[in-house]
Amino acid sequence: MALQFARTLGFSSVTALAVGTLFYVLSAGKGVTSAAYTVNDTYLGTGFVFVLALVIGLVVWPGVLEKK
Repeated sequence: MALQFARTLGFSSVTALAVGTLFYVLSAGKGVTSAAYTVNDTYLGTGFVFVLALVIGLVVWPGVLEKK
């Protein structure tokens, strides 16, 4: 049970890190072209996307890993 959770947490963390990085890269250029977005908006948005992707990954990955 603990091994399965560790495996799920690992996959979820990697997925969340990839999605968070993608969000940061795509949103970093928006602050340059628009004065409406600040650097803090980008950082907080990246953190929110990371946490949201981590929670969603913890829900989705167990079902995906069981089908293997």
